[in-house]
Amino acid sequence: MFPLMSLTAEDKIQVLQRFVDSFPADLLAVRAALADASTPEAAQRYLIGGLNYALDMLDIFPDHHKGIGIADDAVVLRLAAKLAFAAGATNSAIEALATDANLVNPLFEDLALPLERLVAQFPDREVRGRTAASILSHKDTKVMFEADIGREAKKHTPQPVSKGEGAERTVIELRKMIEAALKRAGVS
Repeated sequence: MFPLMSLTAEDKIQVLQRFVDSFPADLLAVRAALADASTPEAAQRYLIGGLNYALDMLDIFPDHHKGIGIADDAVVLRLAAKLAFAAGATNSAIEALATDANLVNPLFEDLALPLERLVAQFPDREVRGRTAASILSHKDTKVMFEADIGREAKKHTPQPVSKGEGAERTVIELRKMIEAALKRAGVS
């Protein structure tokens, strides 16, 4: 689709828009992969970390910012899928999202690896009182978590990531938000 070496701000917005547009379906695909008995526990933990992040309204870029507020969630979901795929997940939807994660480097250059390290920590991150460990160890907690993901997927209607000539500004703002989140988390 795009050369992997350098993307213009408009190219980056196009990639982010595609991620945002598919976000509701991606949430459901990751939830389905999580329910697949063949998905190893290590991979499940990463998938839960990515899904749990999607449930957090005040994340890297708060969700109330239409379009761009979901872009970070969509990127995190892809990085979680990449980690899950490396941990043995074989689901085709996870493989497709993991392949999409290869676009994170041209999107954010030097922030891609630190962002992936941050996402690797998300299984231990508590959102709505739940971590990957608590979700995997308690059937009722897992059922509630899966229901929350279903509701989250239903409430999202894709919105434009950037309007008009704001592509460069949007990319810069998202980059600043990622840098701040990495600094807060002590990830470099």
